[in-house]
Amino acid sequence: VIVLLVLLGIILTPLWWAVVLSFDREATTALPAFSWLPHEFTTFNYEAAAKLIDLPRYYMNTLFLTVVNTVISVFFALCCGFAFAKGKFPGKKFLYIFMLAVMMVPFESRMVTLYIQYRDWGLLNTYWPLILGQFAYVYGVFFARQNIATIPNALIESVYLDGGGVWRVFFSIILPLSKPVIATLSILQVIAHWNSYLWPLVVIRDSSKQVISVGVALFNSTQSSVYYGPRMAVAVLSAIPLTIVFLFLQKYIVESVAVSGVKQ
Repeated sequence: VIVLLVLLGIILTPLWWAVVLSFDREATTALPAFSWLPHEFTTFNYEAAAKLIDLPRYYMNTLFLTVVNTVISVFFALCCGFAFAKGKFPGKKFLYIFMLAVMMVPFESRMVTLYIQYRDWGLLNTYWPLILGQFAYVYGVFFARQNIATIPNALIESVYLDGGGVWRVFFSIILPLSKPVIATLSILQVIAHWNSYLWPLVVIRDSSKQVISVGVALFNSTQSSVYYGPRMAVAVLSAIPLTIVFLFLQKYIVESVAVSGVKQ
């Protein structure tokens, strides 16, 4: 316990100092000495940050992409997982193995070809490059397939006996019994999309369309290094949404990491 408390202190100290600097007037023009409380409390840094960076716009862009991409990726992951788990079609095993092989290919190794593809399609500086790829959430398909495979076939056959089709099976049986899977994949996707940085930086040129992670990075790169206060204020404001999500959903986040084995 003592070791863990020491490690926790090491991790939390710089985070707390960032919050302190965001409320410290001395941090506006210079980096003050470390302290647990602001030398001179002020909200000027937040007022300056509100004028220097369009955080509401970045918030709305990120929220839009996070919601849309999470819904698309989780829904189609469940559809494909259902097909691979209970469906019967030619080449199912080969396609499933081929799909899993995609997980072994790092995104950075295919980023250039994806960029050229979307450039030729005329989709750069739009949200389409950030959305279209979410129709193929490979890990989600794998995770959904593993869980849907455990659902008894008798339940599915009972729907067919009542005259229902595939979609009725999906919405009446698969979705209600896959709530833990949906929660897990949704949490992982929300965290991943809110923190997404590299791909939006590559395909989005207009700053008004950027996500918050890139917007904050661009703000920091354009500001002088002496303006620690406003920069820390921007960092604190950008971290608030995920912090709130974690505080209210920490139980489900921990469960999702334990169940899926994925930490993002």
